[in-house]
Amino acid sequence: MELRILYFASLRDASGIGEKQIDVESGLSVADLWQRVSVGFEQLPVKVLCAVNQEYVDGDYLLQEGDVEVAFFPPVTGG
Repeated sequence: MELRILYFASLRDASGIGEKQIDVESGLSVADLWQRVSVGFEQLPVKVLCAVNQEYVDGDYLLQEGDVEVAFFPPVTGG
């Protein structure tokens, strides 16, 4: 299935990419997808926030037919 991958904030700056299209198999976890799409980029965090079809999900969310967009956000810190 074809997915639109979006990178936000510091992830976009570090990767030099705002978005791209990739083809992946159903059943892949969002965490595994992050590992796949972040290979070769330096200084990207291991853990990120994820959204599928504009809804936040955990890293163990399994991609399925009908999913069209995955967004990755840097971890948020607060005080």
